[in-house]
Amino acid sequence: MRSVRSRIGIGIGMCAMVSLLGGNAVSAADADSIWKDLGIKLSGAVDTTYTQNFNNPNTNLNSLRVFDTQANSFVPQVAQFMVERQAVASGSAMDRVGFRARVNFGAQSRFSRARTNYQPGTDNNELDVHELYGEYIAPIGNGLKIQAGKINTLIGLEVINSWENPSISRSWTFGLGQAFTTTGIRFTYPFASWGTAAIGLINGWDNIEDNNRGKSFEYKVDLTPHEMFGFAVYGSYGAEQTNGNATVGNALTGACVSGTTGCDPTGKRTVVGALITIKPTPKDTLILEPYYANEGNATTNAGQPSRNARWNALLLYYTHDFNDQNQPHAFSLRARGEIFEDAGGTRTCVGGNNFNGGANVCTGGFGAGGFTTGGGVFNTATGSGARQTLWGGTFTLQYKPAPSLITRVEFRYDKSDQNVFLRGAGEGINNQQTLGFQVVYLF
Repeated sequence: MRSVRSRIGIGIGMCAMVSLLGGNAVSAADADSIWKDLGIKLSGAVDTTYTQNFNNPNTNLNSLRVFDTQANSFVPQVAQFMVERQAVASGSAMDRVGFRARVNFGAQSRFSRARTNYQPGTDNNELDVHELYGEYIAPIGNGLKIQAGKINTLIGLEVINSWENPSISRSWTFGLGQAFTTTGIRFTYPFASWGTAAIGLINGWDNIEDNNRGKSFEYKVDLTPHEMFGFAVYGSYGAEQTNGNATVGNALTGACVSGTTGCDPTGKRTVVGALITIKPTPKDTLILEPYYANEGNATTNAGQPSRNARWNALLLYYTHDFNDQNQPHAFSLRARGEIFEDAGGTRTCVGGNNFNGGANVCTGGFGAGGFTTGGGVFNTATGSGARQTLWGGTFTLQYKPAPSLITRVEFRYDKSDQNVFLRGAGEGINNQQTLGFQVVYLF
């Protein structure tokens, strides 16, 4: 430890001396050496997209999308900067300590921001502390990893960063029905070379500050018994409804009481899903994701047999790599099929911001009572949303001129059993087609 501190002091001194002399070669080399000694890595990305909506909605919005909501527009999605030190199970006590700080700037942050970050009039703030956590690998068995802070959720296949997903656009399941991040403490243990288990105690879905008096937990078990087959099961359980108004910061005591329909801080949300991965060849990957969620006393829709909200989905992902993706001129073809059912009318067309901070508004026609297309998709008086089933397909071609440069073109077809999409100046229809383009630079 003394030697590292000494080198830091020497490095700072040399940097100052070289700066006074008008040079920078020695300072850069010395600084690089210091970062390596500390095990700290700097990285990031720049992501820009364009999406053409063939319905040409006069709102310039892609209905029921998150992240790629802007129709017929170039969008600087994100400039991301990350500094991290990965903990390792072997070595000294200091080697077992690590951290990650990831910050996003750009339009993507409007949707990735945890919901209790929102303040009135500033919900389009384009700065987001995406992840911020520390970690330690305790010398127990194979090494028990302990992480505390804000971190990507254990739920689902897709994540916030599009370049880490198969496609440019995100699925409805991820955008409207799953958590983005969680804040709390997580324990991960590799019980075998082919298996890992993780469990976390968290504030809740996308809550930096807890919005009620309860905690939730999330879990995931990953099994890879063979290189051609993998299986994972994940889920979460806990109270997620607020006992106050989350849009003004901390929950307001007494603003919502138990038993109030659609506002019950004791109502529990149960989620379970699985990821079934099959690799029939080294270049082909199939992933099947069934998903189920149910939340007690969460819907205000009249005529519901119960006040429970339910949303469930089935997704199929296919990827074919034409050549080595780590080499220049790498080509890859991706496809995603999805069925998403919002049986309680709580995740789609509910107006305003959805539970993940995204723009969850159906744009299929307006009337005195709110959204009227499709038999009253959203009623502004009652706050009830559309009970609907969505299905669609996404096809993406990816080309990497260099390993650090990703380009993509994507065609997506969306369909609903309600007229929730907008065509032109106000015609509500049941489908939407978009063509997207993306350029990502990784550093």
